[in-house]
Amino acid sequence: MSARARGMAVVQALVLVAALAAVATALLLRAETARERLQVRFQADQAALYLDSGVAQVQALLGDPALAVFAHGGQPWARVRDDVTVRDARLSWRIEDLQGRFNVNTLNGSEAKHAAARAGFVRLARAQGLSRAATQRLANALGPDAQARAGLPLPLAHPLQLAPLAGAESDAFARLLPLLAALPEPSPLNINTARDEVLQALLPSVTAATLAQMQRRLRRAPVRDTERFSDWASELIGPEAVARLREIGITTGSRSFQARLAVQLDSLRLARSVVLTRDGAQGRNRVTLTLPETE
Repeated sequence: MSARARGMAVVQALVLVAALAAVATALLLRAETARERLQVRFQADQAALYLDSGVAQVQALLGDPALAVFAHGGQPWARVRDDVTVRDARLSWRIEDLQGRFNVNTLNGSEAKHAAARAGFVRLARAQGLSRAATQRLANALGPDAQARAGLPLPLAHPLQLAPLAGAESDAFARLLPLLAALPEPSPLNINTARDEVLQALLPSVTAATLAQMQRRLRRAPVRDTERFSDWASELIGPEAVARLREIGITTGSRSFQARLAVQLDSLRLARSVVLTRDGAQGRNRVTLTLPETE
């Protein structure tokens, strides 16, 4: 073999070795990527199981049947938890009484209480910055006129179903959303946990200062029955305001709660929102809706 032929053979061998090395490197990188993906998937599955355990702990906290009669923000369920350790992960959650929010399923009817609820909803939405037009679209969709609902099925399962009707006013709707709930009727407003903004919308004739005074008293001494509340509240906010609340529907307990949970596992963080509803006087809280949360 000539020197030139031997040189070409060496070059070809080097090219082949380089090609084989490149293929081997690509295979190694692919294997490493697959391993990393498998690890991420495993962590996500593990984190989801930890969230399931968090939901079980929340259900235990809400397990007392007496909450259906007497629920307030000073009870153990209302304490924000961010220090729950589960093996190598950290759980956190926040529970809120949904019967302290404005129930959007109370607008669909022709009685006086439905008209009062519609007026309250309009004031609430406008106070959060929604335009008059967007507010009217939402109120119409929730009202008794089937032709004005824009295909929205009633009763709603979650207030997020209203988001498309807000159009470009997503920021204002985002402020309104935490004040809303979509609960089956009847689900009266829990006066012990009622949001300030909701009370202001329902009682426009009462000054903010007077409502704040009422809220401070309720937080200091939650009421166990609506009659006791009506007695002292009539002197504070007036009998007409109390009558309006009773017409819309008030209570002192709750059967519906929302828990927002998050789990931190190494660098992975997952979050979930669940709605829990108690069935019957002695029934166990069951999860009626689960939504992923973005943080």
